[in-house]
Amino acid sequence: MQLQPGATDYLALNLGDSLAFVDKRLLPGTDVWFYVVLNSVFILVFLPLALLFRRRRSALTSEVIELDKAIRILQDKVELNSRSGTAPSIALGKVSERINHLLKRDQEVRHLVRVQGLIDHELAIGNRVFFESKLQHYLGDVSEVAYGALYIIQLSHPEPGPAGIKQLTRLKGCVDILHGMAAAYPDTVMARLSDNDLVLLVAGLTGREMEKLGDRMATLLSRASCFADCTGQDVLHIGYAGYQRDQTSYQILSEADMALKTAQLHGPNAAYGFVQQDSKPPAKGSVWWRSELNKALQEHRFTLSFQPVFSWQDSDVLQHEVLVRLQSSDGQNIPAAIFLPMAHNCGLTGQLDQHVLLKTAKLCAVDSRTYSRCSVNISIQSLLEPQWCDWLDQMLLSGQLEPQQLALEISEHHLLKHYKQLKSRLIKLHKAGFSLIVDQIGLVIDNAIYVDELPLESVKLHPSVVRNINQHLEQQLFVRGLVSGYAGKGVKVIATGVELEEEWLTLQKLGIAGGQGFYFSQPLNQIIAQGQTQ
Repeated sequence: MQLQPGATDYLALNLGDSLAFVDKRLLPGTDVWFYVVLNSVFILVFLPLALLFRRRRSALTSEVIELDKAIRILQDKVELNSRSGTAPSIALGKVSERINHLLKRDQEVRHLVRVQGLIDHELAIGNRVFFESKLQHYLGDVSEVAYGALYIIQLSHPEPGPAGIKQLTRLKGCVDILHGMAAAYPDTVMARLSDNDLVLLVAGLTGREMEKLGDRMATLLSRASCFADCTGQDVLHIGYAGYQRDQTSYQILSEADMALKTAQLHGPNAAYGFVQQDSKPPAKGSVWWRSELNKALQEHRFTLSFQPVFSWQDSDVLQHEVLVRLQSSDGQNIPAAIFLPMAHNCGLTGQLDQHVLLKTAKLCAVDSRTYSRCSVNISIQSLLEPQWCDWLDQMLLSGQLEPQQLALEISEHHLLKHYKQLKSRLIKLHKAGFSLIVDQIGLVIDNAIYVDELPLESVKLHPSVVRNINQHLEQQLFVRGLVSGYAGKGVKVIATGVELEEEWLTLQKLGIAGGQGFYFSQPLNQIIAQGQTQ
């Protein structure tokens, strides 16, 4: 800039980004040193403040620009077509909604993969492959009740072509009613046997009980509203047969099919069955069972055995599952599948679970340096009782139970049925130090809502899924989907009921972490220490 004549009469002051000129003549009587001091004060005080303000303003401007870029990137990633001027809070809210939608869709896809090979998608129940694997399990596994009934329900007069839609509606109506009836029994399996046939297995039914259920089933189904548009009264027939352990699935299905043909000869909506009179073990009343179980608890007549779970990667023991048997007063060796329902009826399930936990804990504590952890099956009745949970807390405080030595197993069927009540309690047990295991995976085909909410260590396949898996692509698809679904969660998938080398080789290829069964070892009288296997 240019100054007017007499520029020597001006004092120059440096003010940060600006240069100020003060006319000395406006300040009469002041010494030149005063202006020098004044200029120094500006330089030393106001200049740094001005520079600091400038830098802070620049930094804030950059942060605002970066935040705006981040919001735009989020909007682009979730395909939000936000208008100009949309508030950041609204945009982020839409992002959250989109993420929740994607998580829900991921759960649906995992469930679809899990059941793809075992479900009838029209009726949302098991298919024939699913049912036959379950039937083989009930006929061959000593842990299940040794007898029961199998029902085939066949709709009359199938309607092909466009009219088949009505037939599908009637099948769905029957499925809804059968679900309600099956809820009264602890162990049932339902599936679609063929296009026009439904099948229901009910474990533990005696001869007279299966006759009553067959007649009641025929009455309720034939009067259902789904048959209201039928022109005739003949809408369905039911054939049933009793089964016992060690029979073949072909034999049972053949007898039920023969009974179905006999029912068709008897007239409209008839039910007919072949009942084996010796299908029930010697009857003992509730009074006998209550006395026997109480004495067995007092006299320590419940014996424990241990079935090891082997890891194929480490060739070592992962853990042991505790199996319980009752040494009865008359010298019989009674499996859990027989006495556990009686304990439940007598209200002694909680005491029995306490007895098994404490006995297992003492055995595990013999040599804590080399022990292999044990998993104990806990009944749903115990976990739902506040008094039982209080007892467990007391045992932990007193040191009688060491949670790191124990894993708690609960069946998937019971977990899904009581999930709302069990969720918080299972999370609390995990925080206390117990590992959580869900077993009998594959026995039911409901959506596993617990997968993303419980801190599980492992899940165990039901033996019916493992049986002859090398021959069934559907079962392999089920296991592969299950392993993939748990891969990112650190949850191990373990196979139970492994009996053949071909089964084990197939399971290894599918990504199974471990297995247990007669292929590895019979139940043992003692715990194998880790590192002691050949």
